[in-house]
Amino acid sequence: MNKWIKLILSVLISGGGLYYAFGQVDIHELCIYLKAVNLVWISLATLFIIFSIAVRSVRWKLILEPIESIHFHALFGSTMIGYFGNALLPFRLGELLRAYSISSRNNIETSVAFGTVLLERTLDMLGLVGMILVFGWFYPFEAGGRNIMISIVIITIIGFGFILNLGRAQSNLFERIRLWPISQKPLVHNILIILNNLVNGLTSIKTTRHVGKIIFYTIFLWVIFYFITYCVILATGIDLNWVGVGVILITTALAIAIPAAPGGVGTHHAVSVYVLTSYFSVGRVESQVFAVMLHAVGFVPLIIIGFIYFLRSSVHIKDISQESISE
Repeated sequence: MNKWIKLILSVLISGGGLYYAFGQVDIHELCIYLKAVNLVWISLATLFIIFSIAVRSVRWKLILEPIESIHFHALFGSTMIGYFGNALLPFRLGELLRAYSISSRNNIETSVAFGTVLLERTLDMLGLVGMILVFGWFYPFEAGGRNIMISIVIITIIGFGFILNLGRAQSNLFERIRLWPISQKPLVHNILIILNNLVNGLTSIKTTRHVGKIIFYTIFLWVIFYFITYCVILATGIDLNWVGVGVILITTALAIAIPAAPGGVGTHHAVSVYVLTSYFSVGRVESQVFAVMLHAVGFVPLIIIGFIYFLRSSVHIKDISQESISE
């Protein structure tokens, strides 16, 4: 599918989500509720979101260790640049910007770094699977929602199993391909190198000595995400028990994965409003305020800090199209 068609579809999806979330909105009443938001809880949620990036950077350092030892601050800055890119660029190209940022200042190829970023996102999905298993046990999702959750669990586990087995077959596969006459052509040869590097990064967890720590930080990240959601719930004055907070966390996390405009605009808001109003009978205005504040907490601090790191770096957004995940 043409990238412009994908972009148009993503914008339409976001537009539809925004219409659903705010098509019926009383601006005056919404402003009253927004003014009543507890800024102490919002500030705490903001600190948690920044802290989560620090935890993510530590985990990324452990993943990268078998390939290259990189300082925490460099990883933190590159991760922030990645979030900045995701907020502005379609198709989550911020992940590629993040990989290029760290490779431009260290002895690691962009394709390898990008492979570790993909591994990180797979670990995030495994953490989400854990949350689904925990809160799905306590909350009676309707049949459709439960089937979606089960599908995500199965697909994620199969995907991670594929990654673990990919490393075993990698060397033999690429050795066989190199014997093909077509692989001697420069373009094909370069593509094979990029794919090999990508797989090296993606399967790096098999060569690390810190699997236990990586698992711990993955679980810890989702605990932090839970508290961020809980802080925003408290800030907006919504009465929700601990299971409800977990359900909101799971559904909004899944909403971000829906192809839409950069930053999860629209989809994030629509899912927040739908779940709160349909599952927990929260008022529409209160749900809209929650959707706005949760998205702002996860968007505004990261784009500001990411922009600062972006300005201080030698990275340019145009480098993504030129680099195409190769050196």
